[in-house]
Amino acid sequence: MEVKNELNQFNPYRNTFYSSIILTWQLCFSSFAIYLSLSENLLIWFIGQNLLAINMLQWFFIEHDLGHHGFMPFKKGSAFFGHVASLFCLLPYYPWQQVHHAHHKWTGWREKDPTMPEITFEQLSKVQIKLINFCWKYWVPIFAISFALQTFWNLKRLKRLFPDFKSQMKHALSVFFILFVFVGLISYFGTVFFKCWLLAIFLFFFISDPILLSQHTHLDYHDIEITPLKPVRYIEQSIFCRSVVFPKWVERYVLYNTSKHGLHHQYPWVTFYDLPKWKDPEDNYIDWREWLKIAKNMPGHEMIFHSTKHTGIRL
Repeated sequence: MEVKNELNQFNPYRNTFYSSIILTWQLCFSSFAIYLSLSENLLIWFIGQNLLAINMLQWFFIEHDLGHHGFMPFKKGSAFFGHVASLFCLLPYYPWQQVHHAHHKWTGWREKDPTMPEITFEQLSKVQIKLINFCWKYWVPIFAISFALQTFWNLKRLKRLFPDFKSQMKHALSVFFILFVFVGLISYFGTVFFKCWLLAIFLFFFISDPILLSQHTHLDYHDIEITPLKPVRYIEQSIFCRSVVFPKWVERYVLYNTSKHGLHHQYPWVTFYDLPKWKDPEDNYIDWREWLKIAKNMPGHEMIFHSTKHTGIRL
């Protein structure tokens, strides 16, 4: 009944008004960070790059909500600003939207969730295991990059997951839109572009890796050989998600409440600015410092490819 009432109160014009304010702020923040990043002063440039990295992360959170059509309920507006956001976080909008919807449908099933690694632990070579462990231990940010390339940039895999012609065309449009814009920017600005962008994107991936891996890794999922295959109801998905607790100001103003991951899976249509109005689930909450301490003391391959029932370690 609570969910039904909330849906009945949904006002697309209210959400569009709030989203317009947030998008205006985000564009101003982007402009300011880029302006600082163009400075000849090394300290100002470095501050600008750090701000731009945070800005890129926030554009990802915005693209996430645009894909759910709650942040901006009108599809054309969502698609337009979703492609704008994709230029900052390098996540093609239409592939993101379709894969993410499938992720919400099949959360709890490794075999069906398209955001789960296609390769299993048994298929990893010794070299791959060593590389994963080294990068995880020494904070080399390869996981978000690898995840994005394999999941959202891989047109061949996307075609296999979504074989209809319309989806294929939309996926190609989003991918080539980013490539076209970046080729143009590099051709026009040359080394100035890399001065403004290179460190920021590295820092963005550096921040993204632990955030990405904290949400669903090392959690027990359904066993397809025991449990009948069917989508898990949204309200019951929090047991397959992890919410990492940060200081309130970080959660609200930096992470845009996306750390409330279990709550988001229960109510995926609720925008990030309305999410704190809902009661947090009791499942899988952990302080960010504790999560990092435990996770970083684990080999990367165990943290990513195994679960609590395999290692006995609860995160």
